[in-house]
Amino acid sequence: MSSNKIKDVALDLFALHGYEGTSLSQIADQVGIKKQSIYSHFKGKDELFLAIVNDTFHIEIEREKEFLEKHFAESLKDCLLKSLRSYVDRYPYDSRLKFWLRISFFPPMHLYEQINEYSYNYIDEIDSLYLERFKKASIDREMDFISPETATMAFSALLDSIAVELVYSGEERTEKKLSAAWEVFWRGISS
Repeated sequence: MSSNKIKDVALDLFALHGYEGTSLSQIADQVGIKKQSIYSHFKGKDELFLAIVNDTFHIEIEREKEFLEKHFAESLKDCLLKSLRSYVDRYPYDSRLKFWLRISFFPPMHLYEQINEYSYNYIDEIDSLYLERFKKASIDREMDFISPETATMAFSALLDSIAVELVYSGEERTEKKLSAAWEVFWRGISS
């Protein structure tokens, strides 16, 4: 049994039930091993959880880099809207995204500082990636009267609000909020 299989099963359970709602016994049962076998790979639940957090941090950063590489040359409007849509469209079936958003809003209290460090580093990394796209938009005159830095922060706030809706609300509410927020955001940076 590999540690990756344990992490894959644990990821799904943590995404669905959170840290507190997931036990090592549940993970072991779904993997098809005894609970004690997990300890040959991880010291305990915290180490397993943090290993998944670390993996997810790097995977989600890489996903954003790949997304931007693929869509960088598209119009700013298309690039940004596709980015937001990718979160909304992935959320129903992507355990890793569900896990990442869930722990960002509901970190286990005893791991709060460690999780917040990952969350803030993630936000900073994503903001720096999108800042480059906003700089290009400024040079190409896709947006006027607003600095790339301000546009990046506004987009980051919009992404945060969509993440909140994904975690707390259903698809219908998320779609309504995305539609309204996008319209105001786009008018604000493109007029």
